[in-house]
Amino acid sequence: MKLQRNTSFGIAAILLFAGITNLKAQTAPSVKMGVRVSPNFSWMNIQEGPMSNDGLGLGFSYGVTADFAMFKSTNYWMGTELSVSTIPVNVKSNSELRNKVTIALPTGGTRDSIYKYPNGKVDFKYNIQYLQIPLTVKMKTDEIGNMKYYFQFGVAPSFAMKKKLSTTTLDSDPIYPTNKGISFHDPNNTDDNVYQFSGTQIVGSPSGETEYDFSDNINTVRFPVVIGAGIEYKLTGSTMFHAGLRFDNSISDFFKDTRVSGRSNMIGLSAGILF
Repeated sequence: MKLQRNTSFGIAAILLFAGITNLKAQTAPSVKMGVRVSPNFSWMNIQEGPMSNDGLGLGFSYGVTADFAMFKSTNYWMGTELSVSTIPVNVKSNSELRNKVTIALPTGGTRDSIYKYPNGKVDFKYNIQYLQIPLTVKMKTDEIGNMKYYFQFGVAPSFAMKKKLSTTTLDSDPIYPTNKGISFHDPNNTDDNVYQFSGTQIVGSPSGETEYDFSDNINTVRFPVVIGAGIEYKLTGSTMFHAGLRFDNSISDFFKDTRVSGRSNMIGLSAGILF
């Protein structure tokens, strides 16, 4: 009889625990949405070619976020975002660059002039604004006090929306006409190809190959891998403040010039609210 009572008590306890667990799973939100902002520092990792990184760029990201619970668990989440990110890239040339310019003569006809820019005397400051759609897996701890800790990893496909390039020459002829007040151009606009470096034809080349040239066009799709870590702090109810550090490492080429290969990287400190 005693054994029967103990068995009944054990079954009742198990059912009660299962009921509480099920109720908790039902009341715990399976989707959390919010907003985030993030200042970031970016740089260029040159893989190949006569270019080098020229310092850090300071950019900014903002957007909306959504976390979706996985496996009916509060520890595993699928995170996604819709973010606008400005990622500056500063590089400089490590080789001589040349421009062939055709000048109209007052007396009629034209004359070709070659402008030479010495090694290390040309800076390129790209300012690219991307639409990013990160997709990451977030692993969160249980609450410790009012705080959770998380680690995330995934990918962040990015699509260029605005592209600006300021090309600066040091101790040599300027790229932009001084009488037009131009200080930047769109590197992918064919009308702005006049601000690229056309180079000069290699003497004796049967196919008309050039040297000392550089095409400043960029790829408009960027594909980075992201990893990050941070905290979530409970403000009230299900509202959480979150802050973290994220590393964004592109695995796709930034440049379109076949002689130069580089990948843009950035690290950002983000903060936001989850509801």
